[in-house]
Amino acid sequence: MSSIKIQGGYSLKGTVKPMPNKNSILKIIPAAILAEGPVLIHNVPKSTSVRILIQIFKDLGGKVSYPKEGSIRLDGSTIRTSAVNEELAMKERSSFMFLGPLISRFGDSSIKDGGGCKLGNRPLDTMFKGLEDLGVEIDKGDGYKLKTKGLVGSTVWLLEASVTGTENLVLAAVKAKGTTTIYNAACEPHTQDLCNFLNSIGARIQGIGTNKLVIEGVEYLTGGEWTIIADHIDVGGLIVTAAVTGGELLIKNAIPEHMTQIINNFAKLNLKVEVRDKDIFVPGNQELIAHPNIKGDIDKIKDEPWPGFPVDLIPQALILALKAKGNIRVYSNMYEVQLIELFAELFKMNSKMMLTNPNQIVTFGPTTFKGTRVNASTILQCTHALILAGLAAEGTTIVNDADIIYRRFPEIIPTLKKLGAKIEEI
Repeated sequence: MSSIKIQGGYSLKGTVKPMPNKNSILKIIPAAILAEGPVLIHNVPKSTSVRILIQIFKDLGGKVSYPKEGSIRLDGSTIRTSAVNEELAMKERSSFMFLGPLISRFGDSSIKDGGGCKLGNRPLDTMFKGLEDLGVEIDKGDGYKLKTKGLVGSTVWLLEASVTGTENLVLAAVKAKGTTTIYNAACEPHTQDLCNFLNSIGARIQGIGTNKLVIEGVEYLTGGEWTIIADHIDVGGLIVTAAVTGGELLIKNAIPEHMTQIINNFAKLNLKVEVRDKDIFVPGNQELIAHPNIKGDIDKIKDEPWPGFPVDLIPQALILALKAKGNIRVYSNMYEVQLIELFAELFKMNSKMMLTNPNQIVTFGPTTFKGTRVNASTILQCTHALILAGLAAEGTTIVNDADIIYRRFPEIIPTLKKLGAKIEEI
């Protein structure tokens, strides 16, 4: 395991292009199983999560080639097995995304379990209940074994707006007989990207970007070509990076329409940005202040299903809140342990805050972060937050055993270096 060393106190400045959306490509790779021809995908991140999904695709029998830097060609026509490799699946939670395409194509699929960040209880009930509504029988004895006599469209009410559940249902429904209507569907940017990709190769999905999806099953999906969208989580992290270091960044092709609620919540901390067509500009040397709400009470930033504030940006929002003068409540309602893990490490860095319960931290800013040695979290976004705190800290911060960061941000060190950060892997 490698660690990351950061010499804090440098204002980051310059122009930067955000990472491709990791969660988009992790769903489009399994989706290629449904296509009758090859799928060419551009703007592919080099994250370790992507590598694992490609390994699973190849292990199933699919063909993968690399026509140019940042692009991959996937051909699922040679896939002959429907069982996801146990060892590979345990390395990546998105391995569950192969179930929908495989059950659609073969009438059966199986997986032992999936890996991913240890965020607490991450139930799969929503996904499996939805698949059962489409005619799937599930044996939950030793792992998960799925079979069907034929997928049939249905009306599905999801127990929660689950991203994994919604996307697997979409992948199962696009070639099912009849029409599937999904209520309480997730509508995150990466879910939209998956649906838009599927439509580009012949699917018929309506309601993209809303919590009601209507999917008319088709018999045939062609091959095609697609470019992965920018990652709104990376854009949000870059905005925080600029603000907490007193820096000035121009974030290119940031898809501002995906950032509206994120920017609205950051404004509670007096952070201002400028939308310049497809770009977002963060002015330098902003005074961060935690404004009370209209009643004069302590305000809050909390995670919600899209289009609310993303749960994956709550740790980074906490770093921003800690640098702001005054008090604000930061909630992480979706996961049980995210704030607990982060609190312990940030406390070592002189953070002025109180953990009032497992899901809420109250800040007492502004914090002057002090560089020290901290331990990377088992949660990717918490490790990202520790790196951002290190950039803003006085002195040197070492984030121990930080390899998890490369699951989403494979080029975080060279990117930050180009913007003026003193950061290296050790």
